[in-house]
Amino acid sequence: MFFLLKPSVLYISYRVIQFICRHETVYVNLLQKPDWLFERNPLGLVPVLEYKGRVVYESDVCNEFLEDEFPVSVTGTHALLPSAPVDRAALKLLLQKFDQVCW
Repeated sequence: MFFLLKPSVLYISYRVIQFICRHETVYVNLLQKPDWLFERNPLGLVPVLEYKGRVVYESDVCNEFLEDEFPVSVTGTHALLPSAPVDRAALKLLLQKFDQVCW
């Protein structure tokens, strides 16, 4: 089961949802966060993924998890992260800048 909240939704849609039949999208009023959100993420932040009984949260961590768990060879999609470590690092820095501006 996936709890999809906030910026990773597009990434998840591209990478995973088309390959996993059973998923659930849950929208949360961030002004009145439900208790179950804090049970899954002690910070009460989104996104949160619950997969095979384990919880993953934080956008970048969720995206990397999905890239690793559902690689190109399995999904038949294009890699969303560069293969070269220096390029991955540059992309992560860019994403952090976007997070600061957007959230």
